[in-house]
Amino acid sequence: MDNQADARADGDPPSRLDAAEFEAHQSVLRGYFARRVRQAQDVDDYVQDVYLRALAAAPARGVDNWRAFLLRVANSLLIDRFRRNAVRHQDAHHALDDVAELVDDGIATPERTVMFRQELACLEAALRDVDPLARHAFLLVRVDGLSHREVASRLGLEVKMVSRQIERVLAHLARTMVEPAR
Repeated sequence: MDNQADARADGDPPSRLDAAEFEAHQSVLRGYFARRVRQAQDVDDYVQDVYLRALAAAPARGVDNWRAFLLRVANSLLIDRFRRNAVRHQDAHHALDDVAELVDDGIATPERTVMFRQELACLEAALRDVDPLARHAFLLVRVDGLSHREVASRLGLEVKMVSRQIERVLAHLARTMVEPAR
């Protein structure tokens, strides 16, 4: 603690974000994200991600203006999330809760239930037919929401190889799910 006081007395900015500064900037970040994020429940997650990024990336020489630095990190976080969601076509996806509401709204007939179960069984069978590595990469991207780069580092592959594996699975699913069984 004396080292921080000495550093400030020497004119060097603090190199770490202390608890008081955290509290002061937390409301600024909440307001920043509240105006820019669609779902209010995500604001706290964004604020936490900003602090994680800021603490990991804070320069050793210190930060002159923590508020500006944190807002810059927040802006970068929003840009990264926007790009990731655009690549994944997140706006085109439906949450499982939304799909369940469509099925559970009284319209679910026995025929539709059987049809959905048959499609699910066909999908499971089609996924069993593909290479295990390709299936794992596909599920990590499409179900777990990881980027191709994240999957590549997790599986020890090149990003291009992950993309090819996913393309092969999608092509196999398109052939299996669209073409009638012969």
